[in-house]
Amino acid sequence: MAVDTSSKPIPRSILVFGAAGHIGGPLAHYLHREAPQIQLRLVSRRPEGLDALRRDFPYAEAVNADYFDLASLESAVQGMEGVFVITPPKMDEGPAMTNLVAALKKADTAVHVLRTLALQPLANDRRIPQALRDAEFVVPIQHPIAKQILDESDLPVTYLNVGATFMDNFFRMKEGLKRERKIIWHERLVPFIDTREIAEVAGRLFLSEDRRHIGQAHVLNNGHDLMRFSEAVELMSDVLGEKITHDASKEAFFEAYSQRLGARCGELWEFLEYEKANELVWARNDFVERTLGRKPLTLREWMLEHAKRLLD
Repeated sequence: MAVDTSSKPIPRSILVFGAAGHIGGPLAHYLHREAPQIQLRLVSRRPEGLDALRRDFPYAEAVNADYFDLASLESAVQGMEGVFVITPPKMDEGPAMTNLVAALKKADTAVHVLRTLALQPLANDRRIPQALRDAEFVVPIQHPIAKQILDESDLPVTYLNVGATFMDNFFRMKEGLKRERKIIWHERLVPFIDTREIAEVAGRLFLSEDRRHIGQAHVLNNGHDLMRFSEAVELMSDVLGEKITHDASKEAFFEAYSQRLGARCGELWEFLEYEKANELVWARNDFVERTLGRKPLTLREWMLEHAKRLLD
């Protein structure tokens, strides 16, 4: 088969879903800094979130749109050539992506769509336990649905499959860390990545003229840190200069997170158990390094940068 060496156009306008989040926000800032001529349109699912977007991104247009409201999607994507798609963890991807595809096809302006995923590479969905299937709205079930719908759309999609734990997830564990100098979290082998570098990878792909990214599913991790959570906690002790302990028990997990997560606490635990059962699939890779043109941030460097915030 002949290799397509033609170039793709760089989008003159880009729509960013999740612009208030830890990936969409840095992506908007990156695009404005590196290509200020690009028209940016940022999405808030909540009308009350528009003022914050306008305040934080004065150079961009802020719009309200919801994946389950086709009319709002049609308005949001109108005239947009680039589209960054990220969805919350608990999302019914079938109707959401069906609506998005319909809106994009009606607009007929997209030259590059980036969609984030979080899937173990080449995972066999028959291995997904019944407890996760019953939960329905969790990543192993929903993200393959999203990918299939987008694949079948023939839209110019590149997938960013985040094969890693977000480093800033440690901020969600601060209560135990601050009170007891303890990290309460499941024990499993996993790579790591800084969410700001996911955003920069997305930005660089939008600004790339290489058409070969279309249709690819790139796996993202920092190419360095592949460790168990107990090892990450040992690293944190070394960085912070004081002993941090680790509790990976189910009982401590539910005690720490059930009030915040409700029924999702059990779903999350089952998901982490599923990841542990299939953890041998994880491998370091250098895609992020090659895309950024530098070594990605290591977990040690991230902890040093955020040491004060972790303990305060």
